[in-house]
Amino acid sequence: MRKFFQFFSLTILTQGVLLLNQIVLLPIQIRIWGQASTAYWYATLAVATVTSVADFGLRTAGHAELIRYARNPDDKQARTEFQHLWAWIRILICVVTIMLIAVDLAYNCLYTKTPYPLWHAALTIGIALETLLCIRVMYLDSLELYSEAEAGYLLLAAARLCLAIAALVLFHSPPEVLAGIWCLSGVFAIAHQSRLCRRIGFLRLFERIPAGLSIRTLAIARHTMADPCSSWMRNNVPVLILSAIAQPVAITTYVALRAVFGAARQVIQQLSRYSSVQYVSLTQSHKAALAETQLSLCVLLAAFSASVLTGIVVVDNFRLASFSLVRCDPTLYAQIAITFGLASPLYAYQIIQALMVRHGKVHEIAKRQYLYIICLVIFSAIALLTKSVLLWLVLILMAEVAISLSFMLRTANMPISAGVRGSLAALASALLGVGFWLLVRFQLFDFLRQSTMSAIAYSLAFSSLWTLAIATIYLYIAHDLFPNARTLAASALSDLFNTRPAEPAK
Repeated sequence: MRKFFQFFSLTILTQGVLLLNQIVLLPIQIRIWGQASTAYWYATLAVATVTSVADFGLRTAGHAELIRYARNPDDKQARTEFQHLWAWIRILICVVTIMLIAVDLAYNCLYTKTPYPLWHAALTIGIALETLLCIRVMYLDSLELYSEAEAGYLLLAAARLCLAIAALVLFHSPPEVLAGIWCLSGVFAIAHQSRLCRRIGFLRLFERIPAGLSIRTLAIARHTMADPCSSWMRNNVPVLILSAIAQPVAITTYVALRAVFGAARQVIQQLSRYSSVQYVSLTQSHKAALAETQLSLCVLLAAFSASVLTGIVVVDNFRLASFSLVRCDPTLYAQIAITFGLASPLYAYQIIQALMVRHGKVHEIAKRQYLYIICLVIFSAIALLTKSVLLWLVLILMAEVAISLSFMLRTANMPISAGVRGSLAALASALLGVGFWLLVRFQLFDFLRQSTMSAIAYSLAFSSLWTLAIATIYLYIAHDLFPNARTLAASALSDLFNTRPAEPAK
């Protein structure tokens, strides 16, 4: 249990630092570089992050083989299977990184007829190194080296944030310097992690390519690549489309709100990890009713946390945000905010997806993620043709609705109703959210457009009423779960207060 809490706290801390990289850096970049250069930086970063999915999701495979090999070095089959997988991961990341730099070079030299910015290559290499770092963290977790693996990634994220802030604030450094920081911090983080890998004898970066390497190993990629590719598209395709059809201020506004609502998504991801494990544990203990209750409550809690954040952002009405997003269009900000606000509760589908992973339904997950990818590709083409930012935001929301309902309402023959409850909760949040947004948008009350202390107090009270309304609806949706919820609460409290340390052996 102590190791679990160490791992959980390090994970939360790391994700928090990664979130701060955008929330803190973006306002500083806008003030020093201006909207155009900042938007160009984030568009370039979106392209560079293609390397983060260059392994085609193969990182999700090979964990069982690695554990078998670690426990029994004489297991030649496990060693061969994992070495082939690890070799393909390194090869794919290297090839995709080189191809991405080559395409960028050709685009600048042959199409735009401009000198190639070397910092593009540095940024791409930095993201590729970070990808290798994260993949090794996942495998080291499987070897129960949680603290050592996560601490190395936390060190990278914190060092990069501190160096970037220092470079911007003290020296007003251009994008070239930040790209250098991304690249060099990745080099040092990989070197630091390699010391651990050399000590345990696994996951070395410059291992010899094993004999008999077969392309058939990549056959599983048709299933494993769907989820990371859809995640990359969700985060980066909107930025790339906005860079083609909108002004730079649209990109910076979108990135800022993506970072803010990313907090809700981090909460949901952590809930998905906990709830899926607990569901499996309870069902194996023949407590199906309690498992269903626990899963449903986690789905509702995920949607509720996202809805509360939506209320806070909407009621702010671009008052606090205006201090960090200088020269931003309030109307555009409101449109992007409600897009994220309506989509965030739908992200509770991640809990259903995590449960499907625990049941080995990888192919079912892949089909749903490919649906999202196809929708977003088609919608991107429509946005590029129409060049309408508002239409693009509506299409983004439609894609989120499609993937969420595909998970919530079709649970791949698993007898659970949590998805239906989550869908109803998200629908209720959407209807109330639109009404709340319209009420704030048209500023029917004077305190919604003032920045005095009394106006802020009234705004907080107004937001509390929104939260109370959402909570009332969610309680009604979950009213039949209360008896089992009390049983779960009593069991949790009993475990908390009645646990005694083990007596030492005599």
